Amino acid sequence: MLESVDVNITPALSFLAILNLLGAVQGLLLSLALLSVRSANKTGNRLLAAITFTISIVVSGAVLLTSNYVFIFPHLSRLHHPFVFLAGPLLFLYIRTLTSPEKKLEKTDLLHFIPFALCLVFLLPYYFQSGASKTRILSFEYIGQFDQWYYVRSALFIIQFLVYLVLIALTLMKYSREVKDKKSARDKAVLFEIRFFVIATAILWVAIILRFAIQSTPNLLVPLGASILIYAMGYLRMRRPHLTESEQEQPFVKRYEKSQLPPERSERYLNKLLQLMESEQPFTDGDLTIQRLAEMLSIPAPHLSQTINERLGKSFPDFINSYRVEKAKKKLLDPAFKHLSILGIAEEVGFNSKSSFNAVFKKHTGMTPSEFRNDLSGNNEQ
Repeated sequence: MLESVDVNITPALSFLAILNLLGAVQGLLLSLALLSVRSANKTGNRLLAAITFTISIVVSGAVLLTSNYVFIFPHLSRLHHPFVFLAGPLLFLYIRTLTSPEKKLEKTDLLHFIPFALCLVFLLPYYFQSGASKTRILSFEYIGQFDQWYYVRSALFIIQFLVYLVLIALTLMKYSREVKDKKSARDKAVLFEIRFFVIATAILWVAIILRFAIQSTPNLLVPLGASILIYAMGYLRMRRPHLTESEQEQPFVKRYEKSQLPPERSERYLNKLLQLMESEQPFTDGDLTIQRLAEMLSIPAPHLSQTINERLGKSFPDFINSYRVEKAKKKLLDPAFKHLSILGIAEEVGFNSKSSFNAVFKKHTGMTPSEFRNDLSGNNEQ
């Protein structure tokens, strides 16, 4: 049983602590913004929001301890400990969604969060202790007499994060090979973003080891690095281009010069595709990708892309959006949908934002949805 330790504790926020708190607040605001923003990759946004929220919690916990405010609010102590085991899994899953937008989270992905759950369960007895008991334990940590839990937790986190660094590096290598010959601005931005995360998190991992080995290292330098990472995440997320219909495609004929897809099979693929588009209307899914559509048709994605490009002379986004626009026109013409706003109709036909709906609709019809609806109303009244 720990005896009380007589130490002079005065809560105070240093300049470094303030910088960390600003980073934590930025992370919380970014999390809320990501959850409210409409995007084609909703899963990616949610994972990035979870990452920034996790970092904010860990940084706040470090500031609480080093500024001595934890002695004023002892029940907030160690609340951030389980969250450190979320950083690696969330970052890996996020990068996976960047490289494979069509891959959704599955039940098996919950296995990544077992370390977080085990840590939480292990700490439950501590969480239910009185404030006085927690203060006694914290006072020993304050004078440098770390208990066994500190070393076990730190060692487990270092090992776990190394595993995810390796997984992320392998994902980066695979993705680099896949986009090697591509000219897409988004592919280049995603590749840069992943490389940045690999380098930045590797540096943080080394800093954590140094902090663990050299107890005299300032405790807030690593959280400050994590805070800076939050700002970088927000910047790179806003900087990354989205796939648009205006992206320049390579010439279809030249692109498939070496393809082994026979014309008769391409014709069968086209018939299956057109039947599916009419019967099941998969284009109303705002997250639809060519990989997912290919899976629905049991067709290799490259062959589906070639069929759309060569047989219809369209890119995949143009092909899908042509169906969305036609369905939107019918809804705008139908009095039964008069109560729906432009955004409401956009979402029903598969668009994730009003701005993209307006741009695509005008590209296909020469007028915006509002102009189309108003022009219709005007003609009906005459």
